[in-house]
Amino acid sequence: MAAMTENETQPKKRNGFDAELKRRLVDHLDMLKRPNDVVRVTQITNHHFRVNTMSLVRAPDAVVPIYQITKSQFLHVDNKTGELVINDQTRLR
Repeated sequence: MAAMTENETQPKKRNGFDAELKRRLVDHLDMLKRPNDVVRVTQITNHHFRVNTMSLVRAPDAVVPIYQITKSQFLHVDNKTGELVINDQTRLR
């Protein structure tokens, strides 16, 4: 069986999407979140992401931790000359 090598110049693909861009966005959002928050990033297209920020809700009789979405965003992210360019495309009502 022949060994496969991956070309280092091409970005890694996951489900047809650019995994490197998502990783950089997750790292950026991780620096901005509060300590007990959870940020979930879902990649919709190569440059569009849905980001949900969830905070822990303390219920007096809860057995398991319960998280509530406190912020939901749709972001368009580009990698321009090594910098992330993030545009919030969330519709406000």
